[in-house]
Amino acid sequence: MADNTNSKNLCSLLIVSAGLLAAQAAQADAPCVVPLKLIDINAGSGKPPEYKLGIHVGLGGGAPQLYEFDTGGPGFWAAYTPTLPKNKEQWWGNYETVQTDALSIAYTSGNEYTANLVDTVVALYRPQGSGFAKQCESAAPVGVAQITAFADKKKPKKVKAWYKALATGKPPLFGHFYGDFGAALFPIMTADKSAGVYSALPQLPQTGLTNGFIVHVGPLGKSKPTLTIGITDEELATFTTQLPMNPTCVDAGGAPEAPSSACPPYPNFPVGNMPTWSEQITYANLSWEYGKSSSGNGQAFSNVGLTLDTGAPATTIWQNDDLYVDSRFLRNPEGSTVPYTGDFKSKVRLTISAATTVPGGHDLDFYLLTGQKATVNQVSASVRGNDGGPTWSGYMNTGLMLYTYYDVMFDVEHGVVGFRPVKR
Repeated sequence: MADNTNSKNLCSLLIVSAGLLAAQAAQADAPCVVPLKLIDINAGSGKPPEYKLGIHVGLGGGAPQLYEFDTGGPGFWAAYTPTLPKNKEQWWGNYETVQTDALSIAYTSGNEYTANLVDTVVALYRPQGSGFAKQCESAAPVGVAQITAFADKKKPKKVKAWYKALATGKPPLFGHFYGDFGAALFPIMTADKSAGVYSALPQLPQTGLTNGFIVHVGPLGKSKPTLTIGITDEELATFTTQLPMNPTCVDAGGAPEAPSSACPPYPNFPVGNMPTWSEQITYANLSWEYGKSSSGNGQAFSNVGLTLDTGAPATTIWQNDDLYVDSRFLRNPEGSTVPYTGDFKSKVRLTISAATTVPGGHDLDFYLLTGQKATVNQVSASVRGNDGGPTWSGYMNTGLMLYTYYDVMFDVEHGVVGFRPVKR
């Protein structure tokens, strides 16, 4: 009788243990879902809307702050000041300085940062009541660029505003953000190239899931943007439009180029050991013409690099000798010869297309009738100048616009970018 009781107890214990293990496994395998905040940074100014996305991030156990979520920006650049007003709590918690003033970056906006490379734990949050709830955090400290100096060569008033905002405990970037939470998949290296600052996202792997993330934006003002970190097999199967990611290497600076002896590869992500990928994340075919159907009066270009940039309110074709827009498609073309610059006229049919790698899947076949609303239907043709940002050209930055039509999946582990149409 006693043996029978012990057997029952052992069986019950095994069942309970199995249940606990299953529950732990289910918890470990859950993707980390973080809300993104859609902000019109021109609100109240009388200027046309200019939309950005924000994400709440905590550093080293410090209070979470809102950072710009930027899939076109490499590395996580976070504002810092050692002197704060009495009513403002220091948002930096624990960190360890790796190199002082070792990092620098310049953006197309004109913003330039100099930064320390520091290691700290990065945590992502969602608003909850009057506070925040932690959704996930890095299992180990990751590299973050701690901004020590801000510059804009053409706009000294913006520089003064940055430092005034920090001194008064306010967000210094566009009046809303404490820095740039970059999600491009290559790093900015230190001057001696011994280390670099990488996106934090591939360094927050979710156990048992594909390393990568999904960005959902949807129609502006009609959807609730989210970031999902960790991709389940079920979610992966819903992306029937998949394209290969482009590789990059150190001397290419984020442009598409396969690593070689002449252009060595970037080191893998320090936490998680994922490979790096180009800012021009994939290739597609571009064309534009007048009207809603093919008329043969347009231009077409093959294998054009695409930068899928949530940090860019505008959609821009960065021209060179091989990719250029004829002046007849531009409202007020500037320049005396190709490439001309300016905004597309309204009602030009712009097409982005590419063949999916998924057997039986759906090819990317997107078209837009151009107009004059940024992030909605405005498309510009531009050339690189002394404006900061990358020096390479001959590609398209889709800006935030494409995310209003597709959920975009960045499968970092397998080098695949996916597109899933959203309801409009």
